[in-house]
Amino acid sequence: MKTDTTTVRGVVQAVFHAGATFSAGRLVDDDGAPVRFAGKVFLREGEPVSLTGRWEDHPKYGRQFAVDALESPVHLDPAGLANYLAHHPDIKGIGPVKAGLIADTFGADFDRVIRADPRAVASAAKLTFEAVSNLRDIWIAASEFNAAMTYLASYGLTHLQVTTLVGKFGNGVVGLLQSDPYLLISEVPGFGFKRVDKIARRLGVPKELPARLRAGIHHIVQSALDDGDCWVEYEDLLDRANTLLVLDNLDSRERIERELEALIGEKRLVCCPYERLVVAQPAIHEMEEFLAAVFARASERNPHLTRGFPAARFFERLNEDQRQAVRNAFQYSISLMTGGAGSGKTFTVESLIKACEDLGISYALAAPTGKAAKRLEQSVKRPAQTVHRLLGFNGQTFAKGSDEKLDVDFLALDEVSMIPVPLMHQLFQAVDLSRTAVLLVGDHNQLPPVGPGNVLRDLIQSGAIPTTVLTKIIRQAGVLKENSTAILSGQVRPTCDEKAYGYRPWYVVNNFTDREHVRMFLEKLFHEVIAERLGFDLLQDVQVLTPTHKGPLGTVELNITLQRLLQKKLFGVDVAPLEPSRRPLIYPGDKVIQTSNDYDLGVMNGALGYVVENDPKQGLVVDFEGTLKTIPKGSAKEHNLQLAYATSIHKTQGSEFPCAIVIVHKSHSFMHHRNLLYTAVTRAQQSVILLGDRWGIEHCAGKEQVDQRNTFLSFFLNQCRRAE
Repeated sequence: MKTDTTTVRGVVQAVFHAGATFSAGRLVDDDGAPVRFAGKVFLREGEPVSLTGRWEDHPKYGRQFAVDALESPVHLDPAGLANYLAHHPDIKGIGPVKAGLIADTFGADFDRVIRADPRAVASAAKLTFEAVSNLRDIWIAASEFNAAMTYLASYGLTHLQVTTLVGKFGNGVVGLLQSDPYLLISEVPGFGFKRVDKIARRLGVPKELPARLRAGIHHIVQSALDDGDCWVEYEDLLDRANTLLVLDNLDSRERIERELEALIGEKRLVCCPYERLVVAQPAIHEMEEFLAAVFARASERNPHLTRGFPAARFFERLNEDQRQAVRNAFQYSISLMTGGAGSGKTFTVESLIKACEDLGISYALAAPTGKAAKRLEQSVKRPAQTVHRLLGFNGQTFAKGSDEKLDVDFLALDEVSMIPVPLMHQLFQAVDLSRTAVLLVGDHNQLPPVGPGNVLRDLIQSGAIPTTVLTKIIRQAGVLKENSTAILSGQVRPTCDEKAYGYRPWYVVNNFTDREHVRMFLEKLFHEVIAERLGFDLLQDVQVLTPTHKGPLGTVELNITLQRLLQKKLFGVDVAPLEPSRRPLIYPGDKVIQTSNDYDLGVMNGALGYVVENDPKQGLVVDFEGTLKTIPKGSAKEHNLQLAYATSIHKTQGSEFPCAIVIVHKSHSFMHHRNLLYTAVTRAQQSVILLGDRWGIEHCAGKEQVDQRNTFLSFFLNQCRRAE
């Protein structure tokens, strides 16, 4: 019989069920040798071995127990024990001599003796009662910690996650998780309901456990937020929870509703009758209620801007719509200017800022992302910053807010379509409308924000604040802007004849019905066209955009393909073959994207970077827009980085690239609509390449679909409008 194996696949000779208390059982290991089983301990060759595992139905043997992990008893090496006792920082009164005496006297029996007869240890080493008592407490605590670590590892937790949990809850975390494993959802990032539920079910947690029902309800509400919705309809929530939880009871829906009502009664969720009965997290409801009250004050006059009006020379190059936007900005506390690509939004903002300077009015320019702020700064030729930096965010808290307002007379906020409710709420908490006038600027044709809410569209549809829509495309916009805007009327113009600097601003390659042919052509572009014939830098200038992450033309597969190609072409590196279901290794030179806000590093979701170094011990060094950041090896932060040769269209909102390659294929038709395509092509500064099949591209441009979001703000603003 094997004695060094770390797994056992045994056959239970009697019928047991998951979660049962076992008095005895008979198993055999992989070699067919018998293994006695009692309680939660295997007895192998007379030696107890702790295990964790799961029950399975085997086609040949029937019900069996598959072991995931085994923990053999600790065999105490005398030299190791002496070293441990002598150098442990918390063990007092035991130096190398006494530690060696204890190890030589008790050896492998030390664990039993220190627990059952600590006086024997004190006598052998001439220790005081206080010293041996301290030693016993530390030894047992360490043993309990190791036991907790072993148990938690059965959940698939990393060492860092385990130590964090034990550090927060102590060794009693095992008992907490045994009674409520769904605690992991709120305590460990990356552990969502479905992942924890799978583990809990495997460990025999009852389906009807109230904590499970509540966790399922919260999961659905949180999933709605992740999808951009601020609320879920009450009846829909019950239906979705019933489908998710799959209870084995005829009254399953009633059981779920009881827990939902309890959560509402405890104010952990809020339920409101706005045209329909809806459920939400209390925080998001309060945020949108606050914003509605702020926007209700939009028509108030701002004393700083009404003390003077810009001279006529600031209007000379503006059309009538742009002039109206300027008048609104100088007249009202909050105003909105929106328009498509090439409609002159940025030029209007520049004219406004020049007027502020002429009148001695202080101002600030801001945008939601670093890329958007940098582009605004370059266009207006004035300093601009991210909203986070404007509000003095230090990674944990905001310096500006309800207690300390922004010290500025005029604030122009660009790319408003990208700003989710929580960030907009934080911003307006820091705005004193009796001091600061705000101009919101955005393109209502673009996709809504990645986070919850749809503030720009809600404001436009409700007419709640003074709004100017720029509809005319200025003559200087160029072919790229004109063709991009034509998509909003359902037109996809063919490859243009105009050519400058070695490339055309608009390419349409639509003759590939097979997905594999699209991929092959994309590889050809990177291998021999983009740099060689069009003159673009393959890493810095080009971005591949696709609607989805999955499939042959999704970000995951395309990144694997492009990493292999570009590492070989640019750096002479052969990328190792990728094992199924494993994350790609990251190499020096790789283009990467941050997938969640990391306030410790100061890197926000969607930030693009380039790997400078990958040290096996220290970790990754990444250049994010000229700032080097170190991602520690083995840390959870590593999982927030992904390859970014190809990214989703949503992820690149607010960014622009000299050349954008947009994948539009019929295989993604379920995601297609013209605002998606419009958002994609407007990411290009100089040239765009539409790549796919004719039907897919035409279908995408022809499908009108407004991204409706379930928001409280739409209710509040429409109520205010009806009241007027």
